[in-house]
Amino acid sequence: MSLGYQLKAWGRFRLPDGILVAGRRYEFVRVFKHDFFAATLLFQEIASDKSEAADNKRALDASEGGGDASPAERVVLKLGRRGDFLGIPLGWLGRRLIRHEMRLLGRLRELVGIPQVLGGWGEWGMVYGYIPGCSLDEKPELPDTFFDRLAELVRRIHERRIAYVDMNKRGNILLGPDQLPGIIDFQIACHIPERLAGSRRLADWLLSVLQEEDRYHLLKHKRRFRGDLLSERERQLARRISGWIAMHRALTRPLRDARRRILAGLFRQGRLVIDQTMPLNPETDPGRWDRKAPPSG
Repeated sequence: MSLGYQLKAWGRFRLPDGILVAGRRYEFVRVFKHDFFAATLLFQEIASDKSEAADNKRALDASEGGGDASPAERVVLKLGRRGDFLGIPLGWLGRRLIRHEMRLLGRLRELVGIPQVLGGWGEWGMVYGYIPGCSLDEKPELPDTFFDRLAELVRRIHERRIAYVDMNKRGNILLGPDQLPGIIDFQIACHIPERLAGSRRLADWLLSVLQEEDRYHLLKHKRRFRGDLLSERERQLARRISGWIAMHRALTRPLRDARRRILAGLFRQGRLVIDQTMPLNPETDPGRWDRKAPPSG
């Protein structure tokens, strides 16, 4: 298998054209994202008549309200990594990450704006209700109340001793048609129990460090998108880089730059083909990692 395929979670494995959820049939619509760790796909229910479609629309509205995890008209299938990489089996990692994310989302199932899990799918997948909206990567016009409501959503996540960890990615934060925020992709989020190695102090310290980074990145987005709404205190916090973040950047930037060079080389050689059915994002947009590529959009 070529390296270009190995960089995708399902490599040469065929993505499903249709799925069955709670006895209801769904057909493939589009790929949202397909990177090294996961593939995320949108499916639409196959309705037999207009009355059934109307019932499904009501189910969709209920499921997007937060607490009802009934099958909806549109659902998302997330598939963890299945393919090997450079001869190293990684299917076990894909299974573990999907199960991990399902457990975390189970702890957040009553929150509006968080994916509501409908169930597992085979060894590597899970299905959740589709959350409509656009991500901050699409640079939408945000209402004045957006970041206050996002901060409240993050606070409620934190109350459950969960740190999101991936708040730096704009593509994970949504603006819904109701102008409310949503957060997706809890793959690397973590739940910290009340004790670690028998120590409550250690557990609380680690949780506070990780949650503080969530708040920092939230304020960074607010400064970038709605800096006019920042208080002076928030402005100071949004510019304060902790030692944890500085260390993370020092470790990850060389890896990120190396990855971009590899992607750019494969793209120029024609060994990395961009799926035209999939919207561009930082992982699939050549303009983000190849200066010679034509600008996207």
